[in-house]
Amino acid sequence: MGSVVSGPLTALATCLGSCLGGCIAKGCCALAGSGNVNNAYAARCVMLWLQVFTTFLAWICSSTSTKWLPSSCKSLPEDLHSLGVCECLASSEDTDCWKDQIVYRTEASLVVILLCLLLMAVSGCAQAAARSHSVAKFMLVFFISLVSLFIPNSVFATFGTICSSAAAIFLAVQSIFVIDFGYTWAERWFTHALEAQRREIGENARRAKTAWLASILVCAALLLAISLTLCIYLYVRSTSTSARIVDLVAMLISVALLVVSILDWCEHGSLLCSAVVMTYVLWLVYVAVSTLSEEDTRKSPTWVGLAVCCFFLVAFAMGVGKSPGSSSDQDTALVDAERGAHTEMRAGSQEETAAGGQESRSGGDASQEGNRGEGAAQTSGFSLQCAVHAAAALYITSALAPKVSSFTYIAHVAAVFTSLGLYAWSLIAPKVLTSRNFN
Repeated sequence: MGSVVSGPLTALATCLGSCLGGCIAKGCCALAGSGNVNNAYAARCVMLWLQVFTTFLAWICSSTSTKWLPSSCKSLPEDLHSLGVCECLASSEDTDCWKDQIVYRTEASLVVILLCLLLMAVSGCAQAAARSHSVAKFMLVFFISLVSLFIPNSVFATFGTICSSAAAIFLAVQSIFVIDFGYTWAERWFTHALEAQRREIGENARRAKTAWLASILVCAALLLAISLTLCIYLYVRSTSTSARIVDLVAMLISVALLVVSILDWCEHGSLLCSAVVMTYVLWLVYVAVSTLSEEDTRKSPTWVGLAVCCFFLVAFAMGVGKSPGSSSDQDTALVDAERGAHTEMRAGSQEETAAGGQESRSGGDASQEGNRGEGAAQTSGFSLQCAVHAAAALYITSALAPKVSSFTYIAHVAAVFTSLGLYAWSLIAPKVLTSRNFN
């Protein structure tokens, strides 16, 4: 009797499983092919959200890894306990093994995707790589992360070591954005002060301008106080001689650059921008010192680094700092970009007489040249997007799963002085390269 009842149920379950499996597979394929975008801004936003999605996935999976990974590995046959991430069972007391390995695997999946997109871009497929199959990119992050669970831990431990040092490159590149942000902030507030003075008359004009200038001074003073406090804190807490030297030298150079920026000799310098750079540099020193393996130093707050990184990537996606006429910022439809030359030639043939046919062909050739130039700009723009987001993924990996080593410390110290060098060059470049326009 039991077989009479279980037989039909088993057959029904098999049938439903086959049907549902086929439907799910077909739905996944259809979903992976969706998500096409038709302009450069949307493509940049997709890259930004892909970074956010991967970071959230890495954080949520790593923070809960000890609740589901050990039990899953123990449920496997004993001879498979050394398979992939299950190698962490050998160090059951080390909970960081599970957390770090999940972070490495998730972020490495994003790096693989970005490198593949970069390869497609430089191979002439930038438009397709940037604007098609957006959903598939998110699905690949999850799929590659899942497959990577079966790859030995040593592979991703090496990846984590590389990230700890390579993150310094991203921090140095990020300093360019910080410098630009400082200049823009100071310039806009000073412009507001002049506009407020022009709108008012008499005593009100003076008060309006003074209010804006006072705001600039207050913000600069606050940032300088934070920098000084951080410098003193690092000097007191660190027992490493090299860490103390780096702290003091970075502070002294920052002060020297601040003095230069407010001299009449440096017309484009500003106190507020120097204060922003000083605060960022001292934070970089804090991050560098935290990579030392000394017990008396504390790790830098993860949320601070991630917040600065997020601010940078959002500004990068919004196109901050690019010229308004940049072709990569034009929201041109994909079909128009591909067929613009042919459309103009057809319109010309309908409206022009036979005598004007030669001019129409000339116009079509010029339009084709313009499209080729735009294609080159799109290739370089999307390649830069992939490279920056890949570097950001390396930094986020080091922030979520930090490692301490002497080489990592040296790399971060190099990032500190590279940032100072970039700001120093921004101050003296207009004086050295007098034939260039830096406005």
